[in-house]
Amino acid sequence: MTRNTLVALVAAGFALAAAGCNPFLTGEGLTDDPNNPTTATREALFMGVQANTFGQQESGIALTTCMWMQQCTGGGGRFVEQFGKYVIDETSHSGDFNSVYTGGGLIDIRKIEASAGAAGDAVFLGIAQIYEALVVGSAADYWGDLPYTQALTAAAPTLDNQFAVYDSVQALLSRAIVNLGGAGPGPGARDLVFGGAPAAWIEVAHTMKARYYLHTVEAAGAGLITGRTAAQVYADAVAQATLGISAPANDFAAFHGASTSERNVWFQFSQTTFGTDLVAGKRLVDIMNARTDPRRPQYFGKNALGAYGGDDVNAPQPANTVSAVDGTRNSPTFRQPFVTYAENELILAEAYNRGTPAVDAQALIHLNNERTTVPLAALVGVTGAALFDSIMVEKYVALFQNPEVWSDYRRTCRPILTPFAGASPVFGGKIPGRLYYGSNERNTNPINIPAPSTQLATNGFRNRNDPNPCP
Repeated sequence: MTRNTLVALVAAGFALAAAGCNPFLTGEGLTDDPNNPTTATREALFMGVQANTFGQQESGIALTTCMWMQQCTGGGGRFVEQFGKYVIDETSHSGDFNSVYTGGGLIDIRKIEASAGAAGDAVFLGIAQIYEALVVGSAADYWGDLPYTQALTAAAPTLDNQFAVYDSVQALLSRAIVNLGGAGPGPGARDLVFGGAPAAWIEVAHTMKARYYLHTVEAAGAGLITGRTAAQVYADAVAQATLGISAPANDFAAFHGASTSERNVWFQFSQTTFGTDLVAGKRLVDIMNARTDPRRPQYFGKNALGAYGGDDVNAPQPANTVSAVDGTRNSPTFRQPFVTYAENELILAEAYNRGTPAVDAQALIHLNNERTTVPLAALVGVTGAALFDSIMVEKYVALFQNPEVWSDYRRTCRPILTPFAGASPVFGGKIPGRLYYGSNERNTNPINIPAPSTQLATNGFRNRNDPNPCP
């Protein structure tokens, strides 16, 4: 059975996951839920898990952070523009929070893991563990402290400390790597990403470990993680990324079909009445224009003047100068990248540049490895702070539409962004540093989920791993 045939099995579930994140998808099949059958094999559950994860990574939070990071800009006076101007509350991403746990989320992932373990299929178990690590690790990035240890066993689960969640994710990925070297047929062709190939998944797991190590480095540098220094964290990131994704062909990217409900979520959004509300962000386009970046036609269409331009949330630009988010990536079958060779090389570049001692020669090699794939000319003789800026700006461009850019910004404050000047003062004049817990979760677990006012008053509305606000 081919992937093209198999992707139809997840169609309705994928559309449903995306619809739960933002109110922009309508149409036939969106109320069907193959993630909640009466009985389901681990293969059927796995299709739902893939669908849900693709939806999580591509829809509501990705849309919001694209605007907060000024890669995109919202207009139209509707929810897109409001989210881009930080007008959010506990209902805004409640569906995203729910999807961490419900159909296709942690509940079904754990069922797959139990079934695969009982059947002695270590390969299938390892792949499921990587999905759990991505779903839970991403949630810790967005919300910080999180129901995890008790999430599936208690009616009112307590919140695990964000650092404990990251530790659990690291341990889970280590087990996944071991399992992927074990016995079992795995999901085979039902794996829409790599066709069940263990070697590719092992590389992804190492890159993810490097990613989540970097997510703790700011706190380690501030002395907030007992027994860990920033230098040690950077060294761990280097060790893992060295074993990480070795070529663009091994990127962890979604798989989409051309049928209505199978399509890339960004494309689905562009086809709705809200689609024109999202345009290119001036900060990103200006960076790309300055170096004639060959990715511009992939990301954006040309404006009415035949050039590339973006809008500015603080200084609206003339309509004829602004590009739409409708480059060649805006395709129903585009495989949205989640964890990539580009990210892996730029993790190595950052960690070598910022580690102790700094090894700028190695950092430059890895930056240029990534630039070669674009292609962009190699940089020569760049060191220190200038090299760090080059690395982080390149990552900002390379990870377009990926919420990981938000994590990078909170950690490094690169690139320099000017927050929306007209924002509500509740965020202290800053780009929001986290999301509100979902209203559904607070309504069902009021003992452990703090009220929005308490969330706002805690660490400047930032998570534990982000002790220092950006300007």
